[in-house]
Amino acid sequence: MARIKNNKKQTIIVTVLCLVCFGVGVLVPVIYQRASSSSSDSKLEYVKNVLENDWYYADQVENLDSLLTEQALTGMTTLDIDPHTNYFSLDQAKQFSSSLQGTNTGIGIQFYQQDNGNIYVKYVFINSTADDAGLKSGDIITKIGDLDLASSTTDDIVTYIQDRDGKEIAVDYVRDGQTASVKLTPSEYDSTVICNIYDGYGEIILSSFSSHSGDDVADAMARLKEAGITKMILDLRNNTGGYLSAAVEIASTFLPSDSVVFYEEDKDKNITEVKTDDSYGQIEMDQIVILQNDQTASASEALIGALKSHLKDKVTLVGQTTYGKGTEQTTVPFEDGTSIKYTIARWLTPDKESIHERGFEPDVAVEDTSIGSVSYTEMKEDDVIIADKVHVNASALQRFLEYLGYTVDRTDEYFSKTSSDSLKQFQKDQGIAPTGNCDYTTWEKILDMITQKYNENSVNDDPIRNHGIELLG
Repeated sequence: MARIKNNKKQTIIVTVLCLVCFGVGVLVPVIYQRASSSSSDSKLEYVKNVLENDWYYADQVENLDSLLTEQALTGMTTLDIDPHTNYFSLDQAKQFSSSLQGTNTGIGIQFYQQDNGNIYVKYVFINSTADDAGLKSGDIITKIGDLDLASSTTDDIVTYIQDRDGKEIAVDYVRDGQTASVKLTPSEYDSTVICNIYDGYGEIILSSFSSHSGDDVADAMARLKEAGITKMILDLRNNTGGYLSAAVEIASTFLPSDSVVFYEEDKDKNITEVKTDDSYGQIEMDQIVILQNDQTASASEALIGALKSHLKDKVTLVGQTTYGKGTEQTTVPFEDGTSIKYTIARWLTPDKESIHERGFEPDVAVEDTSIGSVSYTEMKEDDVIIADKVHVNASALQRFLEYLGYTVDRTDEYFSKTSSDSLKQFQKDQGIAPTGNCDYTTWEKILDMITQKYNENSVNDDPIRNHGIELLG
């Protein structure tokens, strides 16, 4: 607000404001109650004092003092120029810390339930209890302790296993038609690294960069070497990052000793080189295909930059342009458990290039047309997708029907008559009233069937991964 130069103008301004603001309940004379100083600290103190002592709702807000402080800290760290600087409340700080740890408690499998309740092992996390016991992708678990799998949900199974942390559980499973038994002891494991060995190539799926990821990737690479593998897939899709130190450790398994992984540039433009950790020995590969998408970010991009810069033509990027986060943050915890995460530097590739806000473009662009990439909004119980109408979920519905083998003539947000007729047939097949309109019951049934079929076929229904495998020859 401009400084008032004379009393006459001030009177006019206040009068006009009174006329304008009366209808919205603003008491304009408070204009005269100015803080003694215009400094930022004094304004903050003044506003806080007003809200605590003069605000009408002050007595109705529990722990107002701490709430105001929390909101002020959140406001101070909400900056358009840097969305990666944040103040974390106690709950947020716990969630953020947990997301970086990458650990879980259980037997170490990623699974889905079949119609009969049996557990299909989709992936086994390296160095987990299941991995140590020799369980593999494709195994079908038919018994876990005394749990009735047929009447149990996925959540029931997870809870049952986690409640037996440190205690042996008898597990029966089927592999290639043969039944086997093993005793597994649920424990803490790193849930960031999966290693698969196929005929002629290996695959490492890295979901984030935890404090254990470096050692786990080194173990995975050693397994590939022992199996005589010289070509591999490194899947970094949907890996939004984690510890940059983990990226350095992982790069150290791929690169020669004394290689620059990235450069750090601080706010004063000082540049520091970050090199490989030579306690990790290089395991060479003849060909590395890196799978990436628009959620491949941060530490993932630092790893891509290091491998691409040093290994050159041995590395091929397949998929979509990565996210483009080329900055580095540090976290400072407070005694009450809250914390602040703020940007301290940006990182540059070994070629001293920044990929911030532009990412890495793929060498081979492949669109993700898999059913797993289809997005939709949550359906409410009274929501209905009606034939011959537009609906935000009509595109997903028609994609889902097509995936389940029904005929559709379009996949946009218009729910066509042809698609409605196919939905009517689906409803008949599932014992649902054949209206041709998709209500909540029909939608949930479709989602259940889509999830089941996708889980069974996700490896094959993955155009980016399939193209990467083709490139390996």
